[in-house]
Amino acid sequence: MRVLITGFEPNDDGLNASELVVVSLRDNPPQELSQYIDRIDFKIMPGNTNILGQVVDETLKAVAPDICIGIGQARGYNSIALERLAKNLRYFVTLDKAGNAPKGEPIISNAPAAYWNSLLEPDSLVKLLESHNIPAKVSNDCGTHLCNQLFYHFLHWREIHHLDLKVGFVHIPVLPEQVIKYWPESPFMPIEMTRKAISLIASRQIQSVLQAGPL
Repeated sequence: MRVLITGFEPNDDGLNASELVVVSLRDNPPQELSQYIDRIDFKIMPGNTNILGQVVDETLKAVAPDICIGIGQARGYNSIALERLAKNLRYFVTLDKAGNAPKGEPIISNAPAAYWNSLLEPDSLVKLLESHNIPAKVSNDCGTHLCNQLFYHFLHWREIHHLDLKVGFVHIPVLPEQVIKYWPESPFMPIEMTRKAISLIASRQIQSVLQAGPL
């Protein structure tokens, strides 16, 4: 069994919480993930909408994961947000790293309008996180920027290849250092709490897949 966990590079010269968290999980896995670390691939995705789909396809071909968990930062959030669905829409209010700002284009032409996530039920994962005193919620809107695009690419790959691929996307709050440097009024979450949240989500999904049968 293989697991893919992804974050994003910053859209500017600043920081991206998802990149920092993913690198931290890779380099210093928490207890919940350490027993599975040889099964996990970590990847930082580009902040360019025009090449993101190609990079996703190449990554999925190379890794052949059974579980994909995308992570993106959500400025203004004060809790972990488990996304319920991905939309076939690119409408960027802010530029991506390459300066692109599509205004209403499909992510993939002639493809379904949306896909449901295929991880464990988001509500059960929220309860899991809350039992560890980590604020969490289910989100019904993944936005129309790069996070939603990545989520959609993962789910479309699952659909066209007829795979039982477990796909989910998690939005995380920004980190304290980002509040200090850039957004003094923004809610935030310490990196250790975010690491714990992602580790709990990933390990619970890994356990579920392993219990379902050998891979």
